[in-house]
Amino acid sequence: MLRLNKKAKPIIIVSILIAVSLIFYISLKSSSNTLFVSGKKFTKVLENQKVNEIYIRDKYITAVTERATYKTPKSAVNISKIQAEYPVAIYSKNGNILISIAIFILLAIFVVLIMILRKSFERTTGLSHARMAKESLELNHEIKPEFTDDINFKSIAGIQDIKEDLEEIISFLKYPYKYKKFGVRMPKGVLLIGPPGVGKTLIAKAISSEAEVPFFYHSGSSFVHIYAGMGAKRVKELFTKAKEMAPSIIFIDEIDSVGKNRNSLDSNEREATLNQLLVEMDGFSNNSGVVVIAATNRIDVLDSALLRPGRFDRRIFITLPDIEERKKIITLYLKNKQHSLDITEVAKLTAGFSPAAIETLINEAALHCLRTRKSEITIDDIYTVKDRVIYGKKRVAILSKQEREIEADYQAAKATVATWLGFDFMKVHLSQPFTLSSDRLLLSKSDLLNSAKVYMAGIVYLSQKYNESFNIAIDDRKVVLDITQNIISNYSMLESTNQSSLVKEIQEEVNSLLVTLVVVIKRISQELNSKEVVTREYIKEELNALL
Repeated sequence: MLRLNKKAKPIIIVSILIAVSLIFYISLKSSSNTLFVSGKKFTKVLENQKVNEIYIRDKYITAVTERATYKTPKSAVNISKIQAEYPVAIYSKNGNILISIAIFILLAIFVVLIMILRKSFERTTGLSHARMAKESLELNHEIKPEFTDDINFKSIAGIQDIKEDLEEIISFLKYPYKYKKFGVRMPKGVLLIGPPGVGKTLIAKAISSEAEVPFFYHSGSSFVHIYAGMGAKRVKELFTKAKEMAPSIIFIDEIDSVGKNRNSLDSNEREATLNQLLVEMDGFSNNSGVVVIAATNRIDVLDSALLRPGRFDRRIFITLPDIEERKKIITLYLKNKQHSLDITEVAKLTAGFSPAAIETLINEAALHCLRTRKSEITIDDIYTVKDRVIYGKKRVAILSKQEREIEADYQAAKATVATWLGFDFMKVHLSQPFTLSSDRLLLSKSDLLNSAKVYMAGIVYLSQKYNESFNIAIDDRKVVLDITQNIISNYSMLESTNQSSLVKEIQEEVNSLLVTLVVVIKRISQELNSKEVVTREYIKEELNALL
């Protein structure tokens, strides 16, 4: 049933009323009982009947009486005599223009009404003609491989630890007969697992380029359509084309879009598409020359059938780059750019950055360099754009005076405690949350407890100073809970204690520590409120003065 847009209803109602009124008017005028009579009869009508109106139009004179309307040629009567006795209206040859205009308006109203109804229907169904055309083109597209000649392993830095696995896949694609000869089965599917921005798609393209084979790219979401059966059809077409052009690579990005556990699937179409994918992977031989590479950052939600041996049975985990890998990545992205940067310093500043984030950082720094009309990128450019890359533009301007003071107190307490406990960082900002980052993989119980103390410091300090809790602390509370949960449950570092007791113990220790550091925290807060940025070196100097 057609549902109209709320805004369209009053317009449609008014349009219908106007149209009905015009139709009634025109019908009334046209349905009048008009009699063509002789001049003699017309004269008798004027003499014997009560005349309401007499008018002349074109070659005729018309008399409207209580009984009927009479019409006769002007030449058949004495016009001068009639005009002397009756008020006669004279209309030009265009006297029908009123009716013509009415008809035109009526037609225009109907056109507008149809357009409104059409738009309302499109909004209700959620599918415009343009979208339908787009879907039609997508469903009838020709599957073609991409060209990846401009991408190779030299253009990707920081993947040394997984290169051996990747080179084995390349070897299989280039020399499949070698594996057939020895009866070795290569994996049909390779799953690249890692957080966003680590270069999963780039790695897959590099494999294709190094092996010199066709590369078929599809995102998981592109298989799921509003039309039943089209996702499964597209999967079948893709595999058919890849087999025809073997050796080749099929790359499915964000496979979790279509490969979620079937217990949690929300549509029959998605499940049918996943089943077709499983059938296709079972359908080609181990040495068909087709390798399916998929990428995800949510392996935990994938259906178990995808992960069983014979399908995606090789998994390659791609982690965020460590400091040495970041040095290589930074060097790669600074190629052909004028700069005076210390690569090691930039690598330390970018702990926790993905390769994509590093590329964005370097590009933003280069743009800032151009805007300020400098000849080379400097560390100041990196500092200027670093927080924008992570957090977006500053929002300090919207804070009130009291809010700035609370924010400064909160961040100053965390940064001061972090410096006191020996954590390494560059600066603390008024506009962004203070967080700890580290490349260390091995952490002791003391390391974890000290981290929890840093995130607890701001919470406790605001409670001491304002005797109040603030929503600014919500993220840090979660971090403290995560750390303590890891200490007790995941790492089994403490026995005979529960999480709430450990959190309370950390809070009490921070409370005592802040009593010692309160003078320095006040100074750092004032500096932060004034300048919006305070370096670790400045905090260290203030702590040394305290001692």
